[in-house]
Amino acid sequence: MVKVLTVGWANLDQRFYIEEFPPSQSRTGVRAYRETIGGPAAVAAVAAARLGAEAHLVSRRGEDAMGERLQGMLEAEGVKTHFQLGSATPVSAVLVTPEGERYIFPYRPALPEELVLSEERLLKGVGAVLLDGRWASAGYGLGQAARARGIPVVLDLDRDRDEDWMLTQVATHVVASEELAQKKGGVEALLAQLQALEVFAAVTLGAEGVAYGGGQLAAHKVHVRDTTGAGDVFHGAFTLAIAEGKGSVEALEFATAVAALHCAQGTPPCRAEVGVFLEGGGHGLL
Repeated sequence: MVKVLTVGWANLDQRFYIEEFPPSQSRTGVRAYRETIGGPAAVAAVAAARLGAEAHLVSRRGEDAMGERLQGMLEAEGVKTHFQLGSATPVSAVLVTPEGERYIFPYRPALPEELVLSEERLLKGVGAVLLDGRWASAGYGLGQAARARGIPVVLDLDRDRDEDWMLTQVATHVVASEELAQKKGGVEALLAQLQALEVFAAVTLGAEGVAYGGGQLAAHKVHVRDTTGAGDVFHGAFTLAIAEGKGSVEALEFATAVAALHCAQGTPPCRAEVGVFLEGGGHGLL
C-alpha cells in the first residue's frame, strides 16, 4: 500500500444545502444538512484513503469536543492523524446552492505554529507529500526534509501570499487554482511563472478541466451535486498517483476523473468507482 502524507488545514464543515440562492428574504429554507470533514489537507487525505492509500494527515485542532469529533471522523475514513493541539477547532459554514456551487465562511482560530512532531517518523515510507499554505511553517520543514530524501512534494497553491509562495521552493509539482491565475495575469502567465521555478505546473479550471505546461485536459461531463472540496480531492488523487509512480500528465488525468466523480456524488469516490467510471467513457449522470 502506497503511503501519502498531507500537511496543512483540517476543520469541520457545517454544510447547508439551501433552497434558493441568492436569498430573497431574511430566511431561506435548507433542503439538507450534514457535518463533514473540511480543509484542503484533510479532504485530500480522505480522498487518498478512499482510493486505497495509507493516508497520513499532519494538522492542528482544538483541545475540545469538536476537535475530538473531527479526529474521530478522519480516523473512521482510514486516515492516520497527527495533530498538534490548540485552544479551538476550526469550523466552516458552507452554503451549497441548488446548482451545486458552494460558498464558504471559515472560522480560523489561532493555532500553534511550530511543528514539534518528528519529521523522521512522519516521512518514513512516504511515497509523496502534499502541502497546503494553511500551515506553511510545518509544510516548509517537511517539504525540505522530503526533498532531501528524494520524495516528490506536491503543492496546492490557491493564495497569493508570501507564505504560500515560500512553499514553491520545496515543491516538485505545483497545482494552482484558477482564482490565483486570475490574480496573476491569467493561466498562461501563472504557468510560465511556475515553470520558471523548475517544477511541474498545472492550474485547475473547474468545469473547464485543468491546464498544464504543454496542454489542457477537459473536465468530465457529469451531473453536479456538490463541488465542495473538489479541488482538495483533485490534489489528493494527484498526489497518490505521483506516489504510485505515474507520470505528471497521467496523474492529472486520474485526478480529473476522481474530482468529477466527487462533484457528481458529493463525496470522494473509491478506486473501484473510478475504474467503472473510466471504463464507461468518463461521463454521464450518476
